[in-house]
Amino acid sequence: MEIKYSEITKKYGDKKAVDGVNLTLNNGVCALLGANGSGKTTLMRITAGILDATEGSVSLDGRNIKALDSSYRNILGYLPQNFGCYKDFKAKDFLMYMCALKGIDGDFAKKRCKEMLEEVGLTEVQNKKIGSFSGGMKQRLGIAQSLLNEPSVLILDEPTAGLDPKERIRFRNMLCALSKERIIIYATHIVSDITFLADRVLIMKDGKIVADGSPEELIEIAVGKVWSVNVERSELSRIQARYSVGTIKDGDNGFVNVRIVSEGKPFEEAVNVKPELDDVYLYFFGEVSEDAEAD
Repeated sequence: MEIKYSEITKKYGDKKAVDGVNLTLNNGVCALLGANGSGKTTLMRITAGILDATEGSVSLDGRNIKALDSSYRNILGYLPQNFGCYKDFKAKDFLMYMCALKGIDGDFAKKRCKEMLEEVGLTEVQNKKIGSFSGGMKQRLGIAQSLLNEPSVLILDEPTAGLDPKERIRFRNMLCALSKERIIIYATHIVSDITFLADRVLIMKDGKIVADGSPEELIEIAVGKVWSVNVERSELSRIQARYSVGTIKDGDNGFVNVRIVSEGKPFEEAVNVKPELDDVYLYFFGEVSEDAEAD
């Protein structure tokens, strides 16, 4: 199976949210990594067929997804960034409702709802109203609905938003098991979500794909550009204003260890260190990803 993007552009007035994207995707997990506002969500909505591109086309196995219409929707699973659900529905009833919308009925619908509730750990609360759920529980329900029709193309926009670390790990493991038989497009700004999961990483900035490769290949971009140095804590604000600063660790006697991404050596005493995918994010966006901020 193959999804191909040909010169995809989306304009809002004079602004290009997506700017001339050309891509070909095959089975496996393709992570779309970018800061908020980089164009990820717009590209996902175009891929899901719920937003029209201003220019260009998206095709599945050589056929335009607009021409495929319902046959494309039948093999599509989609979790939008801001997943909404009816708060007065019980979880099980909501999934049955989503089955009806997806054309799944009868005993198979009941079977899939049961399987998905178990998969995302919501079996015990299946008869509770969604309005009583936490944000993480609602997100897990959103993940469940995206998988009801056993999709061949799965589009996930910030799927781990609201999930705690244990839930995020469980979700990543589930995706890993699913990825061999389908195209999974995973948009996120949380680097740790995709470091060990993605077969391919696309970095999106200002509506363009600025880097494309495996996690290992992208890490090579930052080789020779990541530095470690001990500085006085009193100098930290000045350094952060001047350089792209990643991880900061407390040291002794008023010093801190700072990880800096810079083309040139920032300080005489700075030493090169092995880059990580977080450093690549910092290299392109000048800010740390959400999970790096938590260190």
